[in-house]
Amino acid sequence: MQLTFPNGEHANVALRGEVIVGSRAGSRVCLPDAGLAPHHASFQRDRRGLWLRVPAGVHGVHLNARPVRRLAQLRPGDLVCLDKVRVVVRADDEPAIERRIPATAPVAMSEAQRVAAARVVLRGLSGQHYGRSYTLTEPRLIGRSASADIRLDDAGVAERHAVVELHADRVVLRAMGNDASLVNGVPVLDAVLSPGDQVVIDQHRFQLEAPGLPLRGQMDAAKPATTTHTQTMKAVRVPVARDPVPAPEPAAIEPPRKDPGALWWLIAAATVLAAALTALLVYAPRAGA
Repeated sequence: MQLTFPNGEHANVALRGEVIVGSRAGSRVCLPDAGLAPHHASFQRDRRGLWLRVPAGVHGVHLNARPVRRLAQLRPGDLVCLDKVRVVVRADDEPAIERRIPATAPVAMSEAQRVAAARVVLRGLSGQHYGRSYTLTEPRLIGRSASADIRLDDAGVAERHAVVELHADRVVLRAMGNDASLVNGVPVLDAVLSPGDQVVIDQHRFQLEAPGLPLRGQMDAAKPATTTHTQTMKAVRVPVARDPVPAPEPAAIEPPRKDPGALWWLIAAATVLAAALTALLVYAPRAGA
């Protein structure tokens, strides 16, 4: 990362080790005529990130228009004001901001898309909208107009300054006139925004929070073949079991066939038995004869 000075008080400074800014001779950034304290502030990187440190008793240090007393963590695009000296933090290898945007407004979202897209918000970092978050399920007009979705009550802001729109997998900043905005410290009219980007309009600063959206430089990455219904939720493939194969029906059991010959044998046997019993009763000797 590096420190840049938009008003030209000093050349850009690479952030290696501790960078002290003040009026003391020998400081990495020595500004004897800027009304700074000998050691007004320092910038230092460690494994946790980039930090702004303010010595005890020093006043007039602001981060994104918020006063800093001792310590604050910095991100690319942050604006640090040391009294009247403006310092912007920029990344060394940050890809260029894409300024080609869709020609038309986004299409209306379905209810399912609106639910998923509610996580994409523009959050106020400074100014009258500090701490507020605005979803982008609908295009948001920013300006001084009473009809603006994000109204900036500032004479230096146009009635209709810009619109922030959510287009599928990217967020677009669209200028409504010739007034530029700052995206990570870079003046732009139109721009494709990435997660973490800071947008500054006059003294008002916002940050884009968009979990799941591609970072800058990843816009042209290969997209999944399956079409999704939102930009923040991936399609889930659920295997569907095939219909079970019906079991073969059991073969019909035929009743045993009757043998006609056996029936005649039974009739004949019954006839012989009846004749034998008749003869026995007729010709048997009688008792007492």
